[in-house]
Amino acid sequence: MTVKLYDRDHYLREFDAEVVSVEGDTVELYQTAFYAEAGGQAGDTGTLNGARVVDTRFDGGRIVHIMKLPPVFRQGDRVHGIIDWDRRYRIMKLHTASHIMEYYLWMHLGYAQRTGSFVDERKDRADYMYEERLDQEKLRRVEEDTNRFLSEGHPVTIQVDDDGIRHWSCGPVEMHCAGTHVMDTREIGAIKLKRKNPGRGVERVETSLAE
Repeated sequence: MTVKLYDRDHYLREFDAEVVSVEGDTVELYQTAFYAEAGGQAGDTGTLNGARVVDTRFDGGRIVHIMKLPPVFRQGDRVHGIIDWDRRYRIMKLHTASHIMEYYLWMHLGYAQRTGSFVDERKDRADYMYEERLDQEKLRRVEEDTNRFLSEGHPVTIQVDDDGIRHWSCGPVEMHCAGTHVMDTREIGAIKLKRKNPGRGVERVETSLAE
């Protein structure tokens, strides 16, 4: 099973590791700082010894790095990995902001089951089961309250219990989450919210960074 360096340090940008296997354009390492797509968070991109990594995924208990081209290195070689940090950092900001947004969404519009979510460097999108169309004025208040909370500078903490479950918390917001996050909400800046309606009974809230 691949050692997940990103679990220990969400800000780790570079690392060295031994190649466990190479199969076509996929590479498995003994350890990695590349986040593998899971829990609605996109997989990392970057380079291994300068060769382009276009995605990172789970394959059973293994983490595999999807290369743009079949690599020249082989099993047993040492490689230097570099994360696309600007992309990862945006994902970390959006992932943290999405948890805070959801807290205020439920506060203003009532609890609703989240049926799906996905976050990458462009936006976070979360789908909820609401029988009625989301009230735009209330959604505006959700945005305002989220931005106020972010600007106050609340620390983010992650604790791992005896079963290996990661508990994420920030102020009054708590949940299970194994994704990568910023350490303080001030790092995020401000966000913008947008409503979409992907299907009957489903309301989508998209969170993006206000830039």
